[in-house]
Amino acid sequence: MEETRQPLWRRLLRTNELGVLTALLALGLILTFTTHNLFLQKTNLLQVMRQSSPYGIMAVGMVFVLVLGEVDLSVGSIYVLANIVTALALHAKIPMPVAVSAGVAVGLACGVVNGVLSVTLGIPTIIVTIGTMSIFRGIALMACNATPVSDFSKENPFFAIAGGSPLGIPAGVLVMLGVAVVGWIGLNRTVAGRRVQAIGGNPVAGRLSGLSVNKYRVGVMALNGMIASISGLMALAFLQSADPSDGQGFELWVIASAIIGGTALSGGSGSVTGAILGALIIAVIQNGLLLLGAPSNANIAVTGAVIILAVALDALVKRRSRRRKA
Repeated sequence: MEETRQPLWRRLLRTNELGVLTALLALGLILTFTTHNLFLQKTNLLQVMRQSSPYGIMAVGMVFVLVLGEVDLSVGSIYVLANIVTALALHAKIPMPVAVSAGVAVGLACGVVNGVLSVTLGIPTIIVTIGTMSIFRGIALMACNATPVSDFSKENPFFAIAGGSPLGIPAGVLVMLGVAVVGWIGLNRTVAGRRVQAIGGNPVAGRLSGLSVNKYRVGVMALNGMIASISGLMALAFLQSADPSDGQGFELWVIASAIIGGTALSGGSGSVTGAILGALIIAVIQNGLLLLGAPSNANIAVTGAVIILAVALDALVKRRSRRRKA
């Protein structure tokens, strides 16, 4: 009862998320001074938001995977495979609804394959997706003969709709926020979401209580694949080109976004709101390093350090919480 009386913003931002939000604001404040207000320019802030959207969209699906106690390393490959399939369909002048549906269906199918293989073979999804990561990317490379797909018809509305900026906000950012809202409701306000959290927290207890753990495992992997494909489609719309080498290493950024946002690697709990904030933190770091003239690859090392720091802080908070309960 006490939780339902709280304002929506309090329910969306719990203690962990407030910590991530504070870190994001602190980073923004530091960059405002160190870049002589370049960071706060409207065009730059919109760029940061747009840059965070591919990771942010995929981070929502990854939250469900991590909450279940699994890890998916194939999201970058699913992203690019859906991207290539949709691009080839649009290039062949297939109607936009069919092309988009094909891309999303490919992502969904890839997720199902990951889940079914994991359940059938009885091995963790992290092992399965190490293999499918290469398989999906290989299919993408073969589908386009390892060459980028571009030169689309100027009359195609896909690029104007999904690659535009309604109300001055990039469409990718709006889609990220929409996916986040649906994901938050799905994880926190549905029976399925609560069961995913219960299974992730204690799979044995989940089985004993009659929950179909394998069904939820396949379902969550399918959801994650579908969300990854949506991210790929939004990238295609913005760039107006599909490159089969794109998306490499995205799984690290996506997992990092979720972890920085407070999702536990051990499963059982996660935050969609925190994952979006985590994606924004990564984008702010990348943008800040660029504005400060740092080497182009410095963001990889810095993001790695941020992941270690986030996991260390998460472990520290959990240890303190256990001590208080004891």
